[in-house]
Amino acid sequence: MNAIFPIPPNPTAGRLPAAEEARLADLASYAILDTAPEFQFDSVATLARALFDTPMAAVSLVDRDRQWLKARSGPLAEQAAREHSFCAHVIEQDTVLVVPDATLDPRFSGNPMVLGAPKIRFYVGAPLRSTAGHNLGAVCVISPHARDDFSAADRKKLEILAGIVVSEMELRKQVQTLTDREQTLRETHYRLKNSLDYADLLAEVQSADIATEKLALVAMAAWKQYSEAGGVLMSSIKSLRARMSSEEYRELLSQMPGFAF
Repeated sequence: MNAIFPIPPNPTAGRLPAAEEARLADLASYAILDTAPEFQFDSVATLARALFDTPMAAVSLVDRDRQWLKARSGPLAEQAAREHSFCAHVIEQDTVLVVPDATLDPRFSGNPMVLGAPKIRFYVGAPLRSTAGHNLGAVCVISPHARDDFSAADRKKLEILAGIVVSEMELRKQVQTLTDREQTLRETHYRLKNSLDYADLLAEVQSADIATEKLALVAMAAWKQYSEAGGVLMSSIKSLRARMSSEEYRELLSQMPGFAF
């Protein structure tokens, strides 16, 4: 990759996290590496790129020897050697990593992705922390221009997006082993959780100085999650009509104000 640029004699790869084998096993349990693009992950990358005004954003997973992008928005390669990965540094910590100018950072100044395409200068990554407590990758935003304006509020927004990605990964993982009824309940739970997370993000970005189209992007993401959860919930409740007496069904609906058909 980028062979015309010399690779430093002492690579600045991220250190292997403690219990790396357990982390890799946890990552493998999601069966997500090398899968096809999926809207719910692509939308996070698109939203991150728009919210933070960067030409590139991605949902990255760090495997044993490589970084692989489950979602990407902008001119980014699908994978890269782990030793060149910025996200490999993110998984070393439990907080957002901010690199204002990679050319001035000794960890990255000799990196082929700084010296060559995509010419990374500004990088921010929020870790994807699994329910088992392992950092599996990152949601990141990238620019070829140095910046020093990523605020604490911005970090919180990126962390919310990382939480949504982990929630989607958990849903993907769990529905593969559940019965239809359990899948319905689990999907409803995660869709509602993600709709609330998007609502938190919407609250974070509502201000007079943010572009209307950005607010619309977040609002539509929140609505999609909410409507999907509602659709699953309504289908589940409708299916009860065949199993309950009219009196039982009316009693159920009476306990759910605003829900009737």
